[in-house]
Formats: sequence, structure tokens, C-alpha cells
Amino acid sequence: MSTSQDQNGSTKREPLLRCCDAQRDLEIAIGGVLRAEQHIKDNLREIKAQIHSCISRHLECLRSREVWLYEQVDLIYQLKEETLQQQAQQLYWTGQFDPQT
Repeated sequence: MSTSQDQNGSTKREPLLRCCDAQRDLEIAIGGVLRAEQHIKDNLREIKAQIHSCISRHLECLRSREVWLYEQVDLIYQLKEETLQQQAQQLYWTGQFDPQT
């Protein structure tokens, strides 16, 4: 009797063991999926931070270039204005001291 009970008990226990093994494998797989999901989220944050940093550096460079160009335009304007004033003064003096007038 004991042998038939062992065989019968073993037969009943085998599906239970397989079920427990399957549950453990499923929990391991779920844990792997959750770790992968967290890794993807971390990568997403890192990529967004890198994009922000890169764009910020480019904007800073553009702002510096903008300021430099404004300074160049102001300098050109000032030089042209001075040149025109000198020419106007020369014309004035030439007209005033022209011996033919």
C-alpha cells in the first residue's frame, strides 16, 4: 500500500512542482521586464538631458554671435556716420573757400 500511495502522491505532486517552477520562471521573467522598463526610462531621461544640454550650448553660441554681430553693425554705422560727417565738412569748407565764388 505504501508503494501505491507513494506513486499516487508522487503523481499528484508532479503537476504541482511543475506549476511552482512555472510560477517562479514567470516571476523571474516579469522581474526582467520590469528592469528593462526601468532601464529604458533611465535612458530616456539621459537622452533628454543630453538634448537639452546640446541645445542650450548652441543657443548660448548663437546669442554670443548675435551680440558680436550687433557690435559689428554698430561699428560700421559709426564709421560710415563719421565718414559722411567728414565729407560734409569738406564740402562745406570747399564751398566756402572756393576761389571761383
